Amino acid sequence: MRTLIVPLLSFLYRTTGFHLPPNFFRHWTCLGIRNNMDISKPLSVRVGELPLVLWKNQGTGKILSTINICKHMGSKLDNGIVTEDGCLKCKYHGLEFSEQDRFGEIVEHEGKVFWAYEPIEKTPYRTPFYNNPGYTKSYLEIDMDASLTDSAFNSVDLRHPEYVHNLGFGSSVPPTNIRHYTYNNPLTYETDRVGLAFDYQSNRVMRTLNDNQRTTKNFHMFIYPTFTWSRVSFENKHLIVAVNFLPLAPKKTRWIVTLCHNYYQSGLQQNIMKMLAATILSQDFVQMRNQHQEDVLKQAMMFDYVFKDEDSIVSLNKIFRQYHYPDIDSCAELYKAERDRRNNVIPVHDSVHDYDYYEGTIYDDNCSPCSVEY
Repeated sequence: MRTLIVPLLSFLYRTTGFHLPPNFFRHWTCLGIRNNMDISKPLSVRVGELPLVLWKNQGTGKILSTINICKHMGSKLDNGIVTEDGCLKCKYHGLEFSEQDRFGEIVEHEGKVFWAYEPIEKTPYRTPFYNNPGYTKSYLEIDMDASLTDSAFNSVDLRHPEYVHNLGFGSSVPPTNIRHYTYNNPLTYETDRVGLAFDYQSNRVMRTLNDNQRTTKNFHMFIYPTFTWSRVSFENKHLIVAVNFLPLAPKKTRWIVTLCHNYYQSGLQQNIMKMLAATILSQDFVQMRNQHQEDVLKQAMMFDYVFKDEDSIVSLNKIFRQYHYPDIDSCAELYKAERDRRNNVIPVHDSVHDYDYYEGTIYDDNCSPCSVEY
């Protein structure tokens, strides 16, 4: 029954105007690295053009969120006061916002803070091996002058490392043994992720980190709309690079990067790994800044030419046809849906489900892709 609800509501929305909130907001979006966020006082954050304010109820320890606009006379709330009973108090007229007034849900996950409105999934997607005690974890953040779609396509692009990262990990030797994968969401039956596996020849710089191994086994995964991870493996050593994307403007996206590895683990080696990642990100920054803004001409032209072995990007482009930047109009639509729900005007949608994609569906314990290949 549950698997029929969302497709039925989507059909009603398309054919009768039955109101559903914008789908993007129902996915978990990473707001930042927890240790970099001062939530001892109200904190202003954004998801696209949706202004949010976070505060912490010191009594329960729970982080709460609401729209950073007072519903009385429109004041911002991030300069408000957190009361002793955990409410956020507007400094304009004293209106208090309790947990019952929250807008969306906040969770702490893998050292980061995530937000979603009526989330489809119970928890954000997991980074492979993150909770394995044999792996070292570290984080980076960078704001890219690029849209979310450009960021997504770049994450599964096989060709750009030879040119953009030729002073990093890029190799002039083309990847080999390339395999493409697509996966369906078990709730909606729609394809919402792509996978890409290949072997890659390490250049001289990378071989100093890879125990002089010339070839690495690689696997990339992008899960719509904002999460991607990559695995680089040689022998029994793995480097996982997970990136959560936070759209900040039509052509600005924050990349929140998690490094997870079971080698190069001393303090000095960990800093070297972060420096290498920062160098690669700085190279991506140059190219992302060179991307044309999102407009109808760019949309009409993109992928009129496709290189060989770009099946994953082509599949991802099809998935992203449903994406719309969370602009102020979609934010207003979202608020109206919440207001209607609170006023018991209409039932909005199904509750969260706890299907776990990672239990043998996406990869096994060795971080290998599943057997379904396209």
